[in-house]
Amino acid sequence: MAPFIGVLSTLFALNGSSSKTKNYHHTPSSSLLHATSTNTNLPTTTVDVDDTILPNLCHLFRASPTDTLSLRTNNDNGLRGIYTDKPVGENDVILRIPLSSCITDAEPPRWLQLQQQGGSSDDDDDSTSTAAAAAANAVSVESWVTRLTANLLEAYKLNNNHVSDEWFQLFPTDLREILPIHWDTDSNTEQFNDNLYDTRLEMAVDSAYFARAEMVSVLVASLTNANLIGGNTAGAVTERDVEHCLDLVQTRSCRVESSDDSGGGAAPAPPLRVLAPIFDMINHSPNPNAEFIREGDTLEVRALRDIPAEDEVFISYGSSTQPAWKCLFSYGFVPVPANDDNEVYETDAAELKVVDTDGTILRFEVSPVDIPLELIRYEATGSAWNKDQTTEQCLANPVEEEMGLLTVDVGNRILERIRVAAAADNGGTLKDGDGGGVTDDGQEVVAASVALLADLRESNRRTLLACASGFQEFLDEM
Repeated sequence: MAPFIGVLSTLFALNGSSSKTKNYHHTPSSSLLHATSTNTNLPTTTVDVDDTILPNLCHLFRASPTDTLSLRTNNDNGLRGIYTDKPVGENDVILRIPLSSCITDAEPPRWLQLQQQGGSSDDDDDSTSTAAAAAANAVSVESWVTRLTANLLEAYKLNNNHVSDEWFQLFPTDLREILPIHWDTDSNTEQFNDNLYDTRLEMAVDSAYFARAEMVSVLVASLTNANLIGGNTAGAVTERDVEHCLDLVQTRSCRVESSDDSGGGAAPAPPLRVLAPIFDMINHSPNPNAEFIREGDTLEVRALRDIPAEDEVFISYGSSTQPAWKCLFSYGFVPVPANDDNEVYETDAAELKVVDTDGTILRFEVSPVDIPLELIRYEATGSAWNKDQTTEQCLANPVEEEMGLLTVDVGNRILERIRVAAAADNGGTLKDGDGGGVTDDGQEVVAASVALLADLRESNRRTLLACASGFQEFLDEM
């Protein structure tokens, strides 16, 4: 039976596992940013192979092995990544780095501890704090973000021993252009109209805004109290430095779990959030050839399968990369199929907009294997919810009672909506110059948001096409 037999099992089924291996790539706005690709067997042309960067970093941070990897730039897409210099066998250690050489959230700097012990400042606005708390809950912002950002600020901006400078120089500098949290939607209304700006992305940004502002406020207040921000103080940082470090934590940190091999019933060490040299330059793939784990006091990257020499090493960034809008929100890139095909993952999800008879825009989220029950009910009855029942009653209804709503006629009308929406996404273009802006220092920039929104729209189109194809199979078997 077609996979859409599961369409009536849940209202929304947004999580799933990959059923196939697809080939993805990412067209970046920065050669230093994380990328995505799954095809590690296609020939690629690499340039700017620097034989000194990784050996130097390995020496500085006591990483090993020192002769397995190199930092290269892919000539086809401009992306930097970590490549093998020689064949690597399945389960071999590709990289091992002591956690003591990494920046972690384990112990925040003294200036943050003092601020936290003293509580929030007296002039905090209650309404803002309430909104920030609600937003923090909506986007699952946790205290480790503030701790890790503070530790990054300590090492990146306040520590004068310069041991880590060679690593810090590889950090991206254009994160404000590619992270939607920074996009100025009010000043660029044409760029962020309903046809281009995904509603799910917009809601995520709105939810995160106050939570992020609260974190920046706490960090700035802590630095101010310690005389470490603003003015002419030697080594002082700026609020922009705080925001940049927060961006780096968002896009380059990882959570590492302890391996459960302690024996004797001892509890495993708590998870750490880590910024790790070298490791933070490994790019993303939904079909990774490597994984990372915590082994005692080290972070290890191991091969999931044999990796030939000259191949790029990939890890998975996890659930925050699916659907595509979430990957853009979290990391500043959109996974885009490398080949001219419409294959997508089951975890992809597209937004389907339906204009109701009264002009109201209804939004439904569909995937390659699922149609939401609300869309079926809307097409069958003219309402996404049963008008004679409360929302709680609708949610509590046994699915079997709703199966009669999905007839072939209703299914075909839904199918037509999906196909029309996919065709509309395929025909849209962005005007040259859209997304331009002015930075704080007056320099005109071309925002990468234009290309990223186009990538997101293309991802939406491909997902809609995959949904239509699967749903057609399901209807043919009814």
